[in-house]
Amino acid sequence: MRRNGSIEHVLCGGRKRGVATGNQRRFDLSQPRVEHRIAHSQRALELLEALLRIPAGDLKSTLTQAADVVANATGADKVDGFLYDPSRDSLVAVGTSAQPLSMLQRQLGLDVLQLSNGGRVVQVYKRGETFLTGRLDQDAEELRGVKEGLGIRSKIGVPLEIGGRRRGMMMLASQQPEFFTEDDARFVESIGTWIGVLAHRAELAQEMSRNAEAQGRRAAAEELMTVLAHDFRNYLSPLHMRLDMLRLRAKRNGRDDDARDADAASRAVLRLGGLVSDILDVSRIEQGVFRIEQQPCDLGALVRETATMLATNEHPVRVTVEEGRTIVVNADPGRLRQCVENIIANAIQKSPADAAVSVFVTLQDVRTDGAIARVEVIDEGPGIPPELLPYVFDRFVSGTRSGGGLGLGLYLAKRIAGVHGGDLTVESQTGKGARFILILPLAAGSGAARPAVP
Repeated sequence: MRRNGSIEHVLCGGRKRGVATGNQRRFDLSQPRVEHRIAHSQRALELLEALLRIPAGDLKSTLTQAADVVANATGADKVDGFLYDPSRDSLVAVGTSAQPLSMLQRQLGLDVLQLSNGGRVVQVYKRGETFLTGRLDQDAEELRGVKEGLGIRSKIGVPLEIGGRRRGMMMLASQQPEFFTEDDARFVESIGTWIGVLAHRAELAQEMSRNAEAQGRRAAAEELMTVLAHDFRNYLSPLHMRLDMLRLRAKRNGRDDDARDADAASRAVLRLGGLVSDILDVSRIEQGVFRIEQQPCDLGALVRETATMLATNEHPVRVTVEEGRTIVVNADPGRLRQCVENIIANAIQKSPADAAVSVFVTLQDVRTDGAIARVEVIDEGPGIPPELLPYVFDRFVSGTRSGGGLGLGLYLAKRIAGVHGGDLTVESQTGKGARFILILPLAAGSGAARPAVP
């Protein structure tokens, strides 16, 4: 065994001159060098054209068609495109040429090769080096099933890179000894590069198709939800009025238990009404018809009122406003209250039992044109998983923390902050809660802040 460049080559009785077999195009090395190069270039061009004619499809289909093209062009008895599967720690023959030897390979279970079992396929993937042999039956490092079960004698293996990363390997096999030459090995290295590009194209096409499908489903769901929200709203007001009448009648007749039940039902209807409003607001934002009417607002007072409304005995909300300051922002009071309410409600929902939510309203000098208002909402929940953190403000992302919901509250809160010229961000570590930070520009002409009125 000797090294020839990056090719591990097993020689046995000298090099065999190529003989045309079927559609195979072999080189006669006795030809003049110029003719040899012309033949090599023509062979490469024809194969490249055949590969480029493969339609964009899924990864398996692309690799399977590419394997057929390469088998037809080289005369190999079998061509495989192996890709690494981390879930099984194995190389899997995702694309395999449609030949009898390939069928036998699947029957023997040699289309899935565990890395721990070794073998030449695994070595090519691990080392990233081309392998060439014409006497595989004498190779002590090859798997017994490949040598004896499949009867392979000649093999070329090249690493397969997809998207700039080694993802597997391509293997050409023949049951004839000394079937491949070193020229073939170099040619297959080029083929491996081309197939890597085709596989990357297939993966990108799959991703685009999945995204388009998901976007279509989401658009249909959003349209359906908007229609249902409009219909629900038509029923909620009469239902709430009827519950008020039942509550008043129960109190008048001294039926305190019925009155409490009516109160509980009224609160549930109000929560449902809030959800309906959120759905309709999402629709307005997407359609560009979300409107606000701004006026000077006392941010500290607004936050205190909202917190008082949401706090419970189980989840108290502690609000701290910067001492001696009345922080005034220019905002739509209703929309700003909706923004703050969604942030605090999310913190309460994600907090464990008997855990308080802390809210701080302060000024922060971060801009060249002066200070901005800052509202921090801190919970003691399990935190946001790192993989979810970039998507926490997307629609229909409710997270894996306790609670749930449609995942519209934080989406709306961030958009409301944006239309006011501010922003909403989040900081979180798993197991250490979450900190939502709302920043808003101060009201024009208000300066940094104005003294609080006693």
